[in-house]
Amino acid sequence: MPSSRKFGLGRRTGWEISLWQRGSKTSLGRNSYGCGISLIKGIIVRDRQIDVRRHIAIACYLLVGFYLLTALYLLSGLTGPGRFYRSGIPAGADFLQIWGASSLASRGNPASVYDVAELKKAETVLTGGDFSGNLPWHYPPSFLLLILPISSLNYFASLAAWLFIPLVGLLAILYRIFPDRLTIWLALASIAVANNLYFGQGAFLITFLMGAGLLLLDCYPILGGIFFCLIINFKPHLGLLIPVALLAGRKWRALGSLAGASAVLVLASTWVLGLNCWMAFWNDIPQMRMQLAESGNLWNRMPTVYGAIRLLGGGYHLAWTVQILVALGAVISVYWVWRNQASLPIRGSALVLGTLLATPHAIDYDLVLLLLPIAWMAWEGLNHHWGKKNIFVLAIVWLSPFMNLISARIGKVHLMPIIIGSFMIYLLARAGGIHGEQQLSPANGQFHSQGEGGNKPHAGRKD
Repeated sequence: MPSSRKFGLGRRTGWEISLWQRGSKTSLGRNSYGCGISLIKGIIVRDRQIDVRRHIAIACYLLVGFYLLTALYLLSGLTGPGRFYRSGIPAGADFLQIWGASSLASRGNPASVYDVAELKKAETVLTGGDFSGNLPWHYPPSFLLLILPISSLNYFASLAAWLFIPLVGLLAILYRIFPDRLTIWLALASIAVANNLYFGQGAFLITFLMGAGLLLLDCYPILGGIFFCLIINFKPHLGLLIPVALLAGRKWRALGSLAGASAVLVLASTWVLGLNCWMAFWNDIPQMRMQLAESGNLWNRMPTVYGAIRLLGGGYHLAWTVQILVALGAVISVYWVWRNQASLPIRGSALVLGTLLATPHAIDYDLVLLLLPIAWMAWEGLNHHWGKKNIFVLAIVWLSPFMNLISARIGKVHLMPIIIGSFMIYLLARAGGIHGEQQLSPANGQFHSQGEGGNKPHAGRKD
């Protein structure tokens, strides 16, 4: 049996972890764990020891360095007139609509944020020049209330706060799930993270809220429900399965907290912004449906079942039919996992994957959500010694946003629905095969004494 080795890049943690305690003469690396191209190479090459961990870390450093150089190049265009990247899109991209909506609402006419022309005027004044296309506002007034103070800050200061405060929180959540420095680097090297930074979107915030809500759910259900409430009032289509999970898991206090906090937000937004703002939002819903039906320029960036079928040339009704069938399967899967009181890594991963399968509308930056099930299943696989098969699956899932980026733009085929659906089936199979007590995990808050050796993963099932 290979000797165990401390996790961490140059620093020891409290967990002595041996990745493959199988007694074989060859092992994949020196008890290293991670995802990426080097990992797949390490699985294939079995004739010699490969320090996979070192290769993965170097690959992550190079990717993050490449992202930083690209960012410097794009930002160098801001020295000229106007606030545009060198690529021609407004600085902050989609964040411009958030700042513009906050600015319009602060002037005393909140309902005007749903007027595309009025919002475009506010955005053009901010950028110092016109730009092609529109950045409409489709979020609920309850979310508009929460971001109302943003326009009181400098645009770039508010953009930095919008992106990097949730990113730091997300990295803390991921480290809480899988306490290793390489977890942070793998997250930063993800192409989905780079996409979200480029487009100034809220995927960091959504993923942080989802992870924090799930981690707090068992011990602090009321606080967890509030985090879920913020998701539903920001992007309702990414919170579709949260009530299903809470009902199946009998999380009544969290469900009540979610409903109560949502009611407070609705009433407060009505009081501050006016009933006309909610009426404008209601009248904007047909525009959202039309955008989903006719946004051909977005289908190659929409890694959902609906987006995949439309990209392949399928019609509107066919796409919706298949999307609804897949969504029903996702609902049943999430309900089964939560009803059977699976461990937190399994429950949390099922909810995230089910959400991505059930929603018809998600963009490539929303794949930041996949970092949560990757981290959870990595820890769960470590506890149960699932070995090479689990690592290979996680490597594919980690690489999938990049692979989908290429396949969707070149081959006009979305791989993400297939990969996410396969990952869900894999998760359900693993959930059905886990027996015995809930595992020791820093992610579920349960620690048990392991004697002088410290906290060690439970020696569970092997492949």
